[in-house]
Amino acid sequence: MNSFKNCLSERIFSGNKLSGNNIAALSTVIFSIMISTLISGCSESNVTSKSNSDTNSDITAEKPLNVLFILTDDQAPDTVSAFGNKHINTPNLDSLAKQGMRFSHVFNQGAWSGAVCLPSRQMINTGRHLYRTGLDARGVNDPKFVAQHATFGETFKKSGYDTFQTGKWHLSMDVWQRSFSHGKAIHKNGMSRHEKGGHWDANFTDFDASKSGGNAFTDYKGGKHTSEVVADAAVDFLAQRKVNDKPFMMYVGFLAPHDPLHAPDEYLARYPVQKIPTPKNFLKYHPFDQGDYYLRDEVLTGFPRSEKNIKAKISKYYAMIEHTDAQIGRILAQLELSGQADNTVVIYTSDHGLAMGRHGLMGKQNQYDHSVRAPFIIKGPNIPADKTATGMFYLNSVFPTAVELAGLAIPASVDAPSIVPLINGEKDVVYDNIYGGYRHFQRMVRSQDFKLIYYPMIKRTQLFDMKADPLEMHDLSGQAKYQDQIATMMVQLKDWQTIVEDPLDLNNPEESYHAFLTLTWD
Repeated sequence: MNSFKNCLSERIFSGNKLSGNNIAALSTVIFSIMISTLISGCSESNVTSKSNSDTNSDITAEKPLNVLFILTDDQAPDTVSAFGNKHINTPNLDSLAKQGMRFSHVFNQGAWSGAVCLPSRQMINTGRHLYRTGLDARGVNDPKFVAQHATFGETFKKSGYDTFQTGKWHLSMDVWQRSFSHGKAIHKNGMSRHEKGGHWDANFTDFDASKSGGNAFTDYKGGKHTSEVVADAAVDFLAQRKVNDKPFMMYVGFLAPHDPLHAPDEYLARYPVQKIPTPKNFLKYHPFDQGDYYLRDEVLTGFPRSEKNIKAKISKYYAMIEHTDAQIGRILAQLELSGQADNTVVIYTSDHGLAMGRHGLMGKQNQYDHSVRAPFIIKGPNIPADKTATGMFYLNSVFPTAVELAGLAIPASVDAPSIVPLINGEKDVVYDNIYGGYRHFQRMVRSQDFKLIYYPMIKRTQLFDMKADPLEMHDLSGQAKYQDQIATMMVQLKDWQTIVEDPLDLNNPEESYHAFLTLTWD
């Protein structure tokens, strides 16, 4: 996979150190100001303003690039208005898409756990493939599976950046402390369950770098919606920074729109149930038990699925997303106010999608596009505006892409390629085909033309024509003319299993996956 990497030389900077060219430019400006003052007697405030405006244009190119990473939770790929959904209002994400570049086919690689959010974040933060993060469940019982690979935040922290995290983390706090120098309103866990306050009174933690050990962390209740708590923390971090501070890397992890489906009344009122369309691929039941059919996510509404209940769920889901969009807008507005927007790359995505009644499912523990894909927007200097490309890459490319754009060296431990060649228009896709997997129940391989899903526990195959049938409603696997296509894709699946070090033997799924079955999360 290293052939995909395009590592740049590491940029070394210290404090506000200027290059020789900038020192010369600054000297010229100061001399000009002195002459101007002697001649015209201009005020001190005017001198300050002139000095800042004249020097900023000269040193902007020398300033390291800031990074703002925004990660939502459980947001399906079609839930941004700019992406074609006219039933939802997301003005701030729409504006970001207009200013930046959108990729339509970005994937979560899979999960060894029912809590799909966890392995997704492990991959995002290490830039590694599903079974290669060194953080998965096997390490709890077997130390040989534990590895301390360079993390997303840690790479920027070691390069002299102020690294800040707020919101959902879901990894260990040891990894957190390696990664970040500042933290406020950290949500350590995977979700805030309804009985523990839901989104209205979730648990949060602040980090004080001046204290050591456990004393550095203070736990408290949020007291208002999680999206507002997280946005407050991000806005405060930007507002308190000085112009001459070190560059920053921000990791903003919203808990929304993960259930429980809590949103302010004013947002709920914008999505009356009777105006929510039933998904075209809605089913009362999934055609068969695809594995973990009665997991927590799947029993959030009853069986058989009813259109009325699904529309009610989608109504609340959309309200949560618009509310989160408003909080993202607050952060982006503060970034503009800080004067750093033109020198900041903004990356927005989600950890994966969600079914919400499609295919008779509710959760993300499946291989359909509504659950394995995520929305993705990137904006920044020299990134094309209002452009859409296909992508065909995984979420673990966020890490190397941000690092390369910042002019730093991509750590050798990173598996995923940077998408800078796609941003530059050198190509439209990273991979010709994409792998996916969920526990020992499902394996998937997908090109832009076809998707194959194989269910090892029940020896069942699905094949979809993704061009003719993007909603995956017509299984072609039983037709004789597609058997060669299935055989080809099964070989591709085996190849991907080798690349990601997938331990699953398709012919012996339970025994080969035993290390994960003894310890997992829901």
